[in-house]
Amino acid sequence: MILFADSCADIPLEDSKRRGIEILPLTINIGDNNYKDQIDISSEEVLQAITDGERPKTSQINPENFVESFKPFLEKGESILYIAFSSELSGTYQSALIARDTLLDDYPEADITIIDTHAASYGLGMIVESASDDMKNGLSDEEVIKNAEKNVKNIRHFFTVNDLDYLAKGGRLSKGSAFLGGLLNIKPLLHVEDGKLVPLEKHRGIKKVFKSMIKHINDDQITGKIHITQSNALDSAELLKKKILEETEVKVVNISMIGPTISSHTGNGTIAMFYFNEGV
Repeated sequence: MILFADSCADIPLEDSKRRGIEILPLTINIGDNNYKDQIDISSEEVLQAITDGERPKTSQINPENFVESFKPFLEKGESILYIAFSSELSGTYQSALIARDTLLDDYPEADITIIDTHAASYGLGMIVESASDDMKNGLSDEEVIKNAEKNVKNIRHFFTVNDLDYLAKGGRLSKGSAFLGGLLNIKPLLHVEDGKLVPLEKHRGIKKVFKSMIKHINDDQITGKIHITQSNALDSAELLKKKILEETEVKVVNISMIGPTISSHTGNGTIAMFYFNEGV
């Protein structure tokens, strides 16, 4: 089985190549120029464009891209598993379904599984990496898919952003209108609900946001790996990591950069935290 993901998983290209994951890039539009996520443009370049007053826009992967990417493997008789960015945040998942229907006309025996994760950034990335690990460990295709579907239910996302208005204007924030007033010196805590990015709490200052994140970890009795992503907020991400290691039972915390597509919508100063909650 060949494992596919899209670039919204925020897995660095070198890691995806090492794991044998086929990554399909979304497109970032800045001014009159179009860039393939991670291939033609970096997160740092996207964030600099935002600092310079640009408003990057993003484009979903179209069905033709999926057909072109899947077809060579189907011709070799390979089965395909595509683990997709949330359908509530992009039309990419729907494009993959259209591509599958198109390919089944020519390859009626093709085995193509498409999973809508309702996840974003390294929440999606952790689901993809777990599937990659299962494949490396020799699990059957059915077991890999079953575990991925379980992980979709168990993944948890927590975000805080510098500019909630910037996120809302990008159209990726649900139930956000009540949070947009009186946010001077207020830091929002957001999570993903039914595949949508939703405000959860408001706190005065980043330290109180982190205190709430720690509480969620302890309330969920998390002892496994946690992943933090950040956009030009490495010092704060390191502080959150330190607090997690000191104040919870978690022993492994990784930090990485938010990818170009997600950065286009969250802007500078975003910190996100992800983990699997096996207790639900």
